[in-house]
Amino acid sequence: MSPKRGVVLVLLIALAVLGAASPAPAQPAKAGVIYAPLYQRAVIDHRGRILELAATAYVRNPNQARGLHVQSMVIYNGQGKQMARLIGSPRLLGPLSSLRLLVPHLPTDQGAPSLVVRWRSDNPVAPPLVEVLMMGTAGQQGISLTTTGTPLPAGP
Repeated sequence: MSPKRGVVLVLLIALAVLGAASPAPAQPAKAGVIYAPLYQRAVIDHRGRILELAATAYVRNPNQARGLHVQSMVIYNGQGKQMARLIGSPRLLGPLSSLRLLVPHLPTDQGAPSLVVRWRSDNPVAPPLVEVLMMGTAGQQGISLTTTGTPLPAGP
């Protein structure tokens, strides 16, 4: 096999794997719960040095014609204990609008935190997109990463 053909084959395989890993479009619903992991610290070298990360949570309404209500945004610690509420009362997100909130830093001894967003709508809509952007810098070194929320199954 020629090197050029080998490169094309590797690219096709990579595209097939990436395409297979992409999530299916969310089904319209009237309510839901979305879970997103948070990272507030990152190990940045082999000596175990820690870089503190600031986190910003985003909730985006992907619907072009309908609004939805963000009922709650709650931060849980690594043991599953509720630590902070990011909104005090439900917020209406109009079509294609977004909500951005800074995430408070939790104590280091409480494990890796997570964000849980509860939402509802009067009509079936595409669920909101929940993302968390985390960034930190130290001197000339910096790190940034994002996580995307995943829907949780309906509870009892």
